[in-house]
Amino acid sequence: MIGSVIDTQTPTEDGDRRVRILIVDDEAANLQALRVTLGGQGFDVTGFTHPAEALKVITPGAFDILLTDLRMPTTTGVELLRSAHERDPYLAGVIMTGEGSIASAVESMRSGAVDYVLKPLKLSNLLPVLARARTIGRLRRENDQLEQSVRSRTAELERALEEIDRQAAERLKAEQALMQAQKIEAVGRLTGGVAHDFNNLLAAVIGNLELLQRKLPPEAAACLRFVDNALEAANRGAKVTGQLLAFSRTQRLRLEPLEIDAALRRSDPLLRQALGPGVDLEVSLDAGGAWASTDATQLELAALNLIVNAREALADGGLVRLSTRLVSDQIVLEVADTGVGMTPEVLARATEPFFTTRIGSGTGLGLAQVHGFARQCGGDCEIESAPGAGTRVRILLPRTEPLARLAEPTPEPVAMRREGLKVLVVDDDRHVRESLCEALASEGFLVRSASDGPSGLAELEAETPDAVVLDYAMPGMTGAEVARRALVRHPHLPIVFLSGYADSLALDQIEAAAVLRKPIAIADLSRAVRLAVG
Repeated sequence: MIGSVIDTQTPTEDGDRRVRILIVDDEAANLQALRVTLGGQGFDVTGFTHPAEALKVITPGAFDILLTDLRMPTTTGVELLRSAHERDPYLAGVIMTGEGSIASAVESMRSGAVDYVLKPLKLSNLLPVLARARTIGRLRRENDQLEQSVRSRTAELERALEEIDRQAAERLKAEQALMQAQKIEAVGRLTGGVAHDFNNLLAAVIGNLELLQRKLPPEAAACLRFVDNALEAANRGAKVTGQLLAFSRTQRLRLEPLEIDAALRRSDPLLRQALGPGVDLEVSLDAGGAWASTDATQLELAALNLIVNAREALADGGLVRLSTRLVSDQIVLEVADTGVGMTPEVLARATEPFFTTRIGSGTGLGLAQVHGFARQCGGDCEIESAPGAGTRVRILLPRTEPLARLAEPTPEPVAMRREGLKVLVVDDDRHVRESLCEALASEGFLVRSASDGPSGLAELEAETPDAVVLDYAMPGMTGAEVARRALVRHPHLPIVFLSGYADSLALDQIEAAAVLRKPIAIADLSRAVRLAVG
């Protein structure tokens, strides 16, 4: 009958006040005993021997519980509770009765009582019943308030929908734009996740291919050629993931001051090679040596994407112009072609991911990558085009102060030539972990490995290495968390992060940690570890 106490508060307390109980019992001695006993338990008790007098003091919220006798000379507890609920529907009722029959229990519950207790009363039985009654009463009130809130909110929504209906013609375009933005955001998250997993696959593939390159004897020239071809294809796949991450805006770019004209001059051979025969490239770099905060690799990739797009628009050959100039405090990188141009419908979707007008070719990521790259650099991307009038795509980058001139390169540190450095590799992907270990071992390192954060920390405690190569995205405990715990015990431990995303702000909180993007070449990994050791 009583059940378990489900109130999380003290049974005699309700927020900042005591639980208020109204007791009605025609026997004065019983009433006095209940008042003293429950008052001693911390309840705020009011009592009456006459039901009519008790009914007068019942107002909404005045009491939390009505504890009433079932049989009284002028009325019954059932009738009193019904009358009380007309004044306060949230008042929780508990019936006291000397009859332990099923009929009396049914009668009590039909009256709206939440429970009943048998006389003679025992405090150990009564307190849980009162606690339960208060909880049910409060839940009833909160449920009704929630329903009222829902009804009110529904009414507001209905009024809003009516307003939208009246303005549908004017707002349709804005709503479509919002839906498109949400779609692009969702696809961005998807592509970021796909790129992360693909980078892990490529890390294992490229690592093992490089190991094959080193282990195959020179006389296996045919096999080496196959390995070289596979490695080239895998590296092209890595560039595709770079495009995906740039579009998804999950990739943390290596933003640093870069002289735009100089960077494009270094990319000139690659850009011209991408055009192929029949298409001329006209280059006019007039940014005057201005610098912008950007990522050199992604800048080259953005320019390459624009060049390739321009080439595809020139079915019968033509001219592509690459230019830079200063406009106020912005560096404008523009690629223009004399091709077929775009219709307004195509132009509106040009930066949409996976949208392409090249049937049977193209990924639809080129302009999406350019747009995402420009926004991550704090700039913007603009496109002008019309059928038969060609296309102009502009990347606008905020100008920044130039990087201080670098000193002459210093000789390679002694540690860079040192053999036998101990390295701990922590990565949850078995194939990636094994290829990293083999790669580092081939470079003369003494390698141990762990498959997750906790086991990596255990390995650190067993033997402190000279450096740790640490994957960032691991289940359970991220690389950043592993690094923080490791540095508490080993403050000067060199750490090299590997990440398929390279986007987490948590990495920035680890001071003096190198961050490499998967997939990584063996030589680059070896160099990063030796530099970290110093």
